[in-house]
Amino acid sequence: MALFEQIFDSRCVGCNTWGVTVCDTCIARLTADPHHAMTSRGVPLIALGAYRGGLRALILASKHRSTQAAIRRLGGALRNATAPWGNVIAIPVPSSRPGFRARGYGLGLTIARAAELTVANCLVMNDNGTQRGRHRTERIRRNISVGLRRPPIGSRVVIVDDVMTTGASIDAATDACVSAGLRVVGVLVVAIATQHNTRSVNL
Repeated sequence: MALFEQIFDSRCVGCNTWGVTVCDTCIARLTADPHHAMTSRGVPLIALGAYRGGLRALILASKHRSTQAAIRRLGGALRNATAPWGNVIAIPVPSSRPGFRARGYGLGLTIARAAELTVANCLVMNDNGTQRGRHRTERIRRNISVGLRRPPIGSRVVIVDDVMTTGASIDAATDACVSAGLRVVGVLVVAIATQHNTRSVNL
């Protein structure tokens, strides 16, 4: 079904016109207001925008229609966002096991590859559950560790995820990387929930 949708139902998630999953006009509009924030661990975070409207629709399409095409169309904006960090290694936040089984891929890994970053897919999600439908107090309990395919100790790394909501997964991933001797210099997400204190900047 996913392949059928990509070939025969290619509509822009932003304006619903036929053609591609995200048209050039909507890419420019959806990524025109990037946000800078700090995680609770004091790590600089860059988001392409707020988790609402077109960006929210894009992420949900990537999750529930099992298509990576929408994320890949953001490659230019993602590359621009990560440029200030220089030479870094991207470490994607792993998807929940149910999410990965449903899609067959991790969104964090797709985002890192779209940004053309060197990737170390070394984090392991040690709990089985998905964040979807969980209460905020339940979301803070994430169990993430660094597996065997870790970068060398002292490597400069960027944590990559699709959305920052409570920040629980990002904080758990940051803690795991720091415990493994890695230098977490930034966090890259496609969208950030608007309850976080952010400020708009120009790329």
